[in-house]
Amino acid sequence: TTITAKAGDKTATCSITVIPTPVGSITLTLLSASLTVGESVTLSATVGPVDAIDKTVSWSSSDATVANVSNGVVSAKKIGTATIKAKAGNKTATCSIMVVSAPVGSITLNLQSASLKVGETVTLAATVNPSDATDKTVTWTTSDATVATVSNGVVTAKKMGTVTITAKAGDETANCMVEVLSDALEGWEEGEPIEGGI
Repeated sequence: TTITAKAGDKTATCSITVIPTPVGSITLTLLSASLTVGESVTLSATVGPVDAIDKTVSWSSSDATVANVSNGVVSAKKIGTATIKAKAGNKTATCSIMVVSAPVGSITLNLQSASLKVGETVTLAATVNPSDATDKTVTWTTSDATVATVSNGVVTAKKMGTVTITAKAGDETANCMVEVLSDALEGWEEGEPIEGGI
């Protein structure tokens, strides 16, 4: 811009150059965050000074397979670590993101107790919460495999007695008490009279 001053037939000029105010700093609301897979967090960037000519912020992730970022919204994708970078002008700020496994909060069974005769089976179903737990694998055990066995939730009665069937996911467990009763016809062969029968 040129400024001109005139007096009579005399003039004087001054050339003015307006220099844009550069970005002096950028800060984030968080320096670090811990997320479970599927969770998200929003980062806000503050660019200074207030009269900086271009306060546009660009976002990037050091590993988008672990955590990606869009307009400051960070989404956890898989277990690991990633650094989220915000840049304005030639200034940058970072936030360290740790993506951890979502622990199992509880496990429940469809039955808390059951009565079976020798040779019978019952199927137990386990529900693991929360639904987004990283590892919802259920392991099954019996307190006495000679009385009743369990495989993938299917309990098979072997002989008279009482056992506890345990389902475990993560650090959480659920139990079902199973009573195995004798088979009234155990050892009976077809054609033989039943004592007390009519």
